[in-house]
Amino acid sequence: MIKNLKRKLYFLFASSIMVVFTIVFFLLASENIETMQNAELNFVNRQATNLVLLFESSINYAEYLGIYEKKYDYAFRLFTGHDKLLYESTNIKDAAETIDLFLEALQSLESDYSNESGHSTQSGTLTFRSGSGKAYYGILCSIYTNDGYLYLAIVKEKSGIAAFSSTIMHYFLIWLVVLVAVLFVSVLIIRQAMKPTEKTMQSQKNFIAAVSHELKAPLAVLLSATDVIETSPDCTANIRNYVSLIETEVSRMTRLIQDLLLLSSIDAGNWIFHKSKINVDTLLISLYDKFEIICYKKSIDLQINMPKECFPPLFSDEDRLIQIISIFLDNAISYSPKQSSILLEASIKKNNLVISIIDHGIGISEEDKKHIFERFYRCDKSRTKKEHYGLGLSVADELVSLLGGKIYLNDTPGGGCTFTIVIPWSIAE
Repeated sequence: MIKNLKRKLYFLFASSIMVVFTIVFFLLASENIETMQNAELNFVNRQATNLVLLFESSINYAEYLGIYEKKYDYAFRLFTGHDKLLYESTNIKDAAETIDLFLEALQSLESDYSNESGHSTQSGTLTFRSGSGKAYYGILCSIYTNDGYLYLAIVKEKSGIAAFSSTIMHYFLIWLVVLVAVLFVSVLIIRQAMKPTEKTMQSQKNFIAAVSHELKAPLAVLLSATDVIETSPDCTANIRNYVSLIETEVSRMTRLIQDLLLLSSIDAGNWIFHKSKINVDTLLISLYDKFEIICYKKSIDLQINMPKECFPPLFSDEDRLIQIISIFLDNAISYSPKQSSILLEASIKKNNLVISIIDHGIGISEEDKKHIFERFYRCDKSRTKKEHYGLGLSVADELVSLLGGKIYLNDTPGGGCTFTIVIPWSIAE
């Protein structure tokens, strides 16, 4: 129980921390990338301004534009107001088509991008995409020179996420280191916080185990005493009735103590299975014969369904397997009305031993299904049925888990419930 609680706390805390740090990571990373993109945009604008100032007093267009192409991967088109081409870049693929796309997009926003106001100007930076899906920055500069106006179209590919991979990796490493550190600290805190609870739970387990051991001897004495009383010549029928009642209650107490000792042993991690080769067919038929007599006395029809072919040998703890199936059969009998039926079914599916106990009794509500395997939990809230203490299904669940198996609970069509025990055959081989 404590281990499950720890796992849940670790999972809950780790999930919360991961969500918080992931959100913070993406916010910081996206903000940083946006800042870098804005810086890149400002840089392109400054470069355009520098070229305008340079070309106002120089005619070495090709030389300067070539330097910018090589250093910054720009693509240029320089032309006059009469569309006379003075220079066009060829350093990037489809440069001419990309520049044409930019000028068309600019014209769609402005009826006339030409400017003859007597001084140099430049358009705002336009972001557009080419036919291949790549994003570009585009700027058109109007340059006033002594020989008239020149127009310089500047295009540069916009940096994608890959360009900021180092920044993203930087934030990711920070996120990872902080996450590991926080998780490590949280584990220490949870362990420290759980110590008082663990100590209390362990004290309870030790107390239950000690009391259970101490009760075994008095109960054995009581059973011996009842045998002596019953064989006494002075024992009347009325006394025998009281003795029978004492034997019944002592037997119930003995089963309770056995279950408590078993659960205490499992909790302490001292449980050891005594494995041997099991003939599954013989085991199931023996159980059927045993419980068929009990069912007959209660007017319940017990049936068994097994494959025609014999089961292969199963290497497991025979006593515990019998105990598991007996718990579910006993449970089914206790909650089944007269004239109803119970089916014990066994098969091999996907290398698993599958055993189902199907009854047509009162069934189990959806709310009770959530707690059915909890210790001392009983669907009969009034506890009028004295045959059970609410430990049987808990014991079965623990034993099946130790065998590496699982238990499934489903409603039986028409009423009742179906318990299915699935035990991997590979574990028993």
